[in-house]
Amino acid sequence: MGRTSAELKRVSRENLMGHWGLAIGASLLSALIVSAALTPFFFLMVASRNGAVQSVAYVLAVLILGMVSVVMQCGILKMHLAFSRRANADLKMMFGEFTRRPERYVLAYLMVLGISVPCMLPGGICAIVAAEGGTVLAGVISLLLYLAGLIVLMAVVLRYSLVFLLLADDSQMNAVEAFRESARRMEGNKGRMFYIYLSFLGWGVLGMLSCGIGMLWIIPYMNQVTVNFYHDVSAEPEQDEMFDMM
Repeated sequence: MGRTSAELKRVSRENLMGHWGLAIGASLLSALIVSAALTPFFFLMVASRNGAVQSVAYVLAVLILGMVSVVMQCGILKMHLAFSRRANADLKMMFGEFTRRPERYVLAYLMVLGISVPCMLPGGICAIVAAEGGTVLAGVISLLLYLAGLIVLMAVVLRYSLVFLLLADDSQMNAVEAFRESARRMEGNKGRMFYIYLSFLGWGVLGMLSCGIGMLWIIPYMNQVTVNFYHDVSAEPEQDEMFDMM
């Protein structure tokens, strides 16, 4: 039986001791880069009153910056892997994955989008119909479709929750292999991962109520817990145990 959520959190806090500044700085820098690049497209769209060209440009910018953000986030995950293994880590790791086959992360990102969008599309289409027709039945159907889509999406997210960690941890693994391996390792572990997500729900609400400032601590903490969960389902020994065996 794997470690409990409380045990994973305890180990994660120990891993982050002395590294909080680096973890928070990386998360903040990543968010600032994406926000700074996206802001001009947003204001152009608003200024044009949702003009077709500006709206398309904004959507394309979101898609492209999403790809850039995923590569940076995988670099940050690499940092958290280093924290857990007591290896050296620095801010350069956040950008290092751009030189290590970044197309793997981009393909995985597009595959996730390809899975996620169909889950929510029926509810979205029905919501548009409900808004235009103003019928109660369409509104109820829209809500039910949204709920069904969310349930399916959560099942998919849990099944493939280790994809980007696998890619960050193994530079030779491709996106398709990562999806298959994540599905294999999460077999019998999806309930544990779901409980971990739920345990952070309250923290997430508090983080948002603090105008997002609290998320600077919560996101690195959750990343580290996820990394230690990854080690747990991968049967990777604790660093202390590795020292004992030497």
